[in-house]
Amino acid sequence: MGQQAKFAPDYRESPAPLFQQVIADDPVQAPAVLREYSEHDVPVAQVSRERYRSPAFAALEMERMWPRVWQFACREEQIPEVGDCVVYESPGASFIIVRSDEDEIRAYYNSCLHRGMKLCTENTSVNKLSCPFHGFTWNLDGTLAHVPSRWDFPGMKDDKMTLPEARVERWQGFVFINRDPAAPPLRDYLGHMPAHFADWSYEDKYLATVMRKTMDANWKTCIEAFVEAYHIAGIHAQALPFGGDASTQYDVWPDDPHVSRFMEPTGVMSDQFPRALSEQEILNSALSVVFAGAETPELPEGVKARHFMAAGMRQAMSEAHGVDYSAVSDAEAADAVQYSLFPNIILFRSLGYPYLYRFLPVAGDPNKATFEFMIFKPKPKDGFVPEVEVVELGENDSFAGAGVLPPWHGEIYDQDVAGLRMCQQGMRDGGDAPIMYSAYQEVRIRHMHQTLSRYVSDDPLEAPGRS
Repeated sequence: MGQQAKFAPDYRESPAPLFQQVIADDPVQAPAVLREYSEHDVPVAQVSRERYRSPAFAALEMERMWPRVWQFACREEQIPEVGDCVVYESPGASFIIVRSDEDEIRAYYNSCLHRGMKLCTENTSVNKLSCPFHGFTWNLDGTLAHVPSRWDFPGMKDDKMTLPEARVERWQGFVFINRDPAAPPLRDYLGHMPAHFADWSYEDKYLATVMRKTMDANWKTCIEAFVEAYHIAGIHAQALPFGGDASTQYDVWPDDPHVSRFMEPTGVMSDQFPRALSEQEILNSALSVVFAGAETPELPEGVKARHFMAAGMRQAMSEAHGVDYSAVSDAEAADAVQYSLFPNIILFRSLGYPYLYRFLPVAGDPNKATFEFMIFKPKPKDGFVPEVEVVELGENDSFAGAGVLPPWHGEIYDQDVAGLRMCQQGMRDGGDAPIMYSAYQEVRIRHMHQTLSRYVSDDPLEAPGRS
């Protein structure tokens, strides 16, 4: 007999089923990429609190990490016409992302070469890039077009006045930039993502809504909360009957420093719930959260709660989008399948989570970050893509009250906001004991810090992809 497939660490003792066991009898089977498992021991058991609270460490990230990583800057559909521009405030540098030709996108440093004035302060569409201070003007290809009182700059060489730019590469409609000319190509940097999203493309989707909120937590504190399901019992206890925290699979690949993922099943009770639940009770608990006060349907004989919920999600999303999702697997319909791309984005491969999260540091304050919650929709058949709806959430504004997400769903993010604030306060004011991580359920956090350590190393060749 062949060796039994391994889908969890040898030391795991939870009575909760493994993710691969959960999806094994799904009526609509998961694709091959979701039936893979990759366990990797990352030897980062703890890190210093200074990584989360120190201005000096934040400065080190600005100096050594942010200029050398590929960063998602905008979507192609945000700049559909020649001359369309998006301002991307990258950590430590502002950029104008402009469609300079029909199939050419450039990223210029957002600064006039005369006195340093910002060339653009908001998304716009232009024929040329003109400085609002004195009127220096550049063509869309970055070459100098006009200098007021040109006679007063006798030493200026026009061919030396081309706008400096960063590298630009694209994948599935996402526009990435990199300030480092020696960084590996984007395709290499993306690791497993191109193969794992080959049949779940964002090319046929558009960015519909961005909810933006300043978080009272370091950008790493924020992203770490979203790459593990371990915190459900504390912050989201309402999900214990159906959230599948202990059944979540975490994948870290030894040859992939920038990508990791988890797959969190829906319709599976937590091992931290105090008693065993029937499938009907699991469904009742889930629907009581989603549809408070509504009568719960009775499960047909032999039907599991997760299968009922997956079928409902396929039907609801098919009706909402006018797209036939009947062939989408139960795992992709009901579960949270998400990938993180170092350093600061999370992208979902889930019908019910058409989301991307981006976390950016707030300049000058390591205890704050900007959370951008991006929602995607299928591109309309007529090709018309509306402008992105931007919802700015103030300090006292909630996700539940923003009118974008269903209230029950928004409440989950509000719980995260409150929890992350307390977490950051504790790390900031709680002494100097190191921050520690579990071996498996927080392996993605270990993985992130391992990669971060390589970027901020004194040796520039330590950065992944260098040789």
